[in-house]
Amino acid sequence: MKKRVFVRIVVLIFLLTSINPALQELKADLPDAGNNKVAYYVFDSGGPDHFPLTTFTDEANIVVVFEGTLWELADSVHYSTGWMKNVVYNYYSEIIRDIRILQARGVKVLMNVDDRPTWSTSTPFTTYDSVKLDYKQFAAFIKACAIDSLNLDGISLDIEHRAEGNDNYRTLLKEIGKYFGPLSFGSATQMYIAAMFKGYWGEPGFDIGRSKDIMAHLNFLMDMAYFNSDYIGRFNQWADSIGASKTMIGVLNDNNDLAFTTTVAAWQPASGPKAGIMVYAANNLKSYTDSVFKALVVQVTDVADNGTDRKGIPQEFTLMQNYPNPFNPSTTIEYHIPQNGLVTLKVFDVLGNEITTLIDNVMNPGYYTTAFDGSKYASGLYFARLTVQSKETKPYIKTIKMLMTK
Repeated sequence: MKKRVFVRIVVLIFLLTSINPALQELKADLPDAGNNKVAYYVFDSGGPDHFPLTTFTDEANIVVVFEGTLWELADSVHYSTGWMKNVVYNYYSEIIRDIRILQARGVKVLMNVDDRPTWSTSTPFTTYDSVKLDYKQFAAFIKACAIDSLNLDGISLDIEHRAEGNDNYRTLLKEIGKYFGPLSFGSATQMYIAAMFKGYWGEPGFDIGRSKDIMAHLNFLMDMAYFNSDYIGRFNQWADSIGASKTMIGVLNDNNDLAFTTTVAAWQPASGPKAGIMVYAANNLKSYTDSVFKALVVQVTDVADNGTDRKGIPQEFTLMQNYPNPFNPSTTIEYHIPQNGLVTLKVFDVLGNEITTLIDNVMNPGYYTTAFDGSKYASGLYFARLTVQSKETKPYIKTIKMLMTK
């Protein structure tokens, strides 16, 4: 009987992780600079809200699944901790199902990874069958769980577990950066972020978070000293070393009231735009979480004033956000082509099904616009994907989200 149950679970997880290959290709691009809205989904949240991953926030564009382990979600038979359950979830397959739904909406889904004192040794991880992994093997194991098995959008480190920031630790963090983050092969879609703070139990976060060498591998860090109301001081202790665009403040409704957190979200440092805002235990209270994200002020450069010479040839491939957005029933999609190439522009529904091809031609360099008429389709979220194949460069692929409201 146990064998049958195990087989059913494995098959179900396989079906969920391999859902619609077209949908997997539609992985959302990274959020625009300064517009990272990070919501932590914490399984032991005390409420008062008890929502699933799919409805606990309407505003976040990055969700971090917190508690339990990455390898547990990838291999629950050998690594189950029992943490990844609450009043909403009883089975790992339900969590994976809802992760897929978030990704289909264009939300980046990352898994939290806690550091450990063993990360400061030559064998940072031991498998369920007592095999000790070195730093290269452990980084590859993380990649195998997050990307190959679960098809996630990256990982978020939780640096606060009394490791020593020695050479072993630093080398491991860089090795992980080969698979995730801005210096990885998957830099267009795979994220590598970290939460940390200065103080007791926060080791080795302060030294790591101020290291330009280490932080070059990460998209940004999140300060999680929720108990400290000096948010400018919290921000500057990192940004003075690694820059404002790599730094954001985290907030928590248990420690920070809404008036304070909306002020933090709206604040921008004089040194330049910050990375965004993070809400920890965001599933505690949905109204709080979404209000914080709505308060985030993002500095935007107007397309018409960006210095581009529209009479010449574009300097880079670009797919602009459609306008208007939301739309009813028509919208315009603008794209820039700097080299001759085969250009396709396709529209997909939220399930990853292709509904129409707007462009499929060899095109010369230039600035182009194409209209999408959604009059015969239902209201909802759609994806426009531009693909350009050129002999001179590697293929350019970018996807945008479009919302039709009738």
